[in-house]
Amino acid sequence: MDKRYSIDTNTGWGAEWFQRWAIRRLVYFGIGAWVGLVIGLYPFWRQMPEGFGRWGYAFWWALLLGTIGGFLFHLFSMALDAAKVTNEQAKAEAEAAAREAAKTPEQRAAEAAAREAETAQRRADMRQQFIGLHLGDSVGMMYGRGHVGGVPQGQHVELAREDASKNIIIFGGTGGGKTSRSINPLLRQLFMQNAGALIFDIKTDFIKEVGALTNMAGRSFKVVGDGGMTLNLFRGCTPELAASYLKSCFLVQGQGSGDGAFWVDSSVEMARHCLNLLNLLRPHQYSIAGLYDIVFDNAARDALVAEGAEKLSEMSDRDQRLFIQSQRFFVNVWNEHDEKLRKNILGTMNAVLSPFAHPDMVDAFSIESEQGEADMTELVNDGAVFLVNLPMTKYGREGARFAYLLVKLRFMNMMRERRTRQDWNQDRPVAFVCDEYQAIVDPISDTDFWDKSRSTRTIGIVSMQGVASLVHALGNNRSVAEAILQNFRQRIIFRTEDEATLRHIRDVLGQVDVHVTSTGYSASESETLSGVNASGGKQMSLSSSESESENTSIQRQDLFGANDMRSLSADYCLFVGNVGDRAVDEVLAVKPLYV
Repeated sequence: MDKRYSIDTNTGWGAEWFQRWAIRRLVYFGIGAWVGLVIGLYPFWRQMPEGFGRWGYAFWWALLLGTIGGFLFHLFSMALDAAKVTNEQAKAEAEAAAREAAKTPEQRAAEAAAREAETAQRRADMRQQFIGLHLGDSVGMMYGRGHVGGVPQGQHVELAREDASKNIIIFGGTGGGKTSRSINPLLRQLFMQNAGALIFDIKTDFIKEVGALTNMAGRSFKVVGDGGMTLNLFRGCTPELAASYLKSCFLVQGQGSGDGAFWVDSSVEMARHCLNLLNLLRPHQYSIAGLYDIVFDNAARDALVAEGAEKLSEMSDRDQRLFIQSQRFFVNVWNEHDEKLRKNILGTMNAVLSPFAHPDMVDAFSIESEQGEADMTELVNDGAVFLVNLPMTKYGREGARFAYLLVKLRFMNMMRERRTRQDWNQDRPVAFVCDEYQAIVDPISDTDFWDKSRSTRTIGIVSMQGVASLVHALGNNRSVAEAILQNFRQRIIFRTEDEATLRHIRDVLGQVDVHVTSTGYSASESETLSGVNASGGKQMSLSSSESESENTSIQRQDLFGANDMRSLSADYCLFVGNVGDRAVDEVLAVKPLYV
């Protein structure tokens, strides 16, 4: 029988068919056999052989013949139905092939143009609304184990916009399929639905994929950084906000704990007042490169303070108070520090600011390039796609890392501001996509933004090798790592050997009761001397015994253990998430998207 017409009784429709159709047919066939046996086998007046009553004799034969005959008849009828459908389908395909062969080249060209127009219209319709993201198809493993979050086999697992805004984190070992089977398909769906996207190419090998995926959706993308558009990291930011960006860089560098907290706070305060001077007196130099110049050039900084004092009367009342605050800091605080203290503060600032003094970094983040300056509000208003590309071989490891971090902070601040700007688009989803996210995670912004990102229509899609990578990036602070994980409620996990990730799965999914049956068998045999027989020989006796036992016990085992993880191929992943108002935990079949 053609497999296309087989019936899966594990599905809701298949179970209904089995109950109402297959069983009913067997029952009807059995009743008919019973009636036929009662009437036809023997005359009414004759006694049944072997003492059977007529009704009982007919019942037992009807039960046997009705079940077997009904089942065979049922299979035969299904085969006839399948053959009928197959013949009708073959006939329809032959007629369609004949009609296609009869078409003229002009007709084929017209139909192709119509299909292209229909596809373009469908894409345009999709861009008017965000339908959701398809993650994969359930294989039913958790469902078969009785887990409350399991999904029946074959069912699609999709995230609506509200579910996608709960943020997605992807774990998996190197080469485990994170990019080809999750990031690429998710990006393609986002592009098809006209969502904005800020993509970090930390490994600097993703630009080809982004180009192909945007082409599939009829979109384009812009490169920020190496060979692309520039991005002034401080544009539109107050000195206080820009200084907080730098504090995140200090913390990522591991300087925020113990005695280092004093140097970080002092450096942030120094940066805030320097930025305040630039914002008031040199707005065209209000950038990270301009900050570097005024921090480490005492003469330039003193000249700005003197210039501000001369122009004080020309400033507004608010600007006057801001300048006087910074002036007092430099005159009464900074200049009163001893030389050793100032050097320690400047040394702390130099660790973060010095990479941005490199000419390539100045070109990327402080002055305009030939391609212009990137306007991040295009992500919200126009659905733009920005790819941030900063090769570490060119900008240095720390420089590229700090730059990615500052771009991330700039993006987060813009998305927070979204609800207060009624002239901005309020409905378009904007995705933040980053592989190797542990390189730019920090304990301040990530705990403060992602728990509120849902209201800003942000969809976070980040990946890393495992939970251990996240914990290590946060200075082995497990509590902060767990807090960040709580804000990524959709977790896709490919095969990994990371013990911390396996422990996380066990903690979330828990354990189930498993019935374990053990059997035992023992046998013994012995010989003993029981006396002397009549011929004078020894008389022996032989005894033997056998015993069998069976014990059943209930044990607690992990719902999804290390062995289950090892059994996953690259085309399968574990999804631990939340869809709608229920938890969904299931193994999904995923298809690769190579570009």
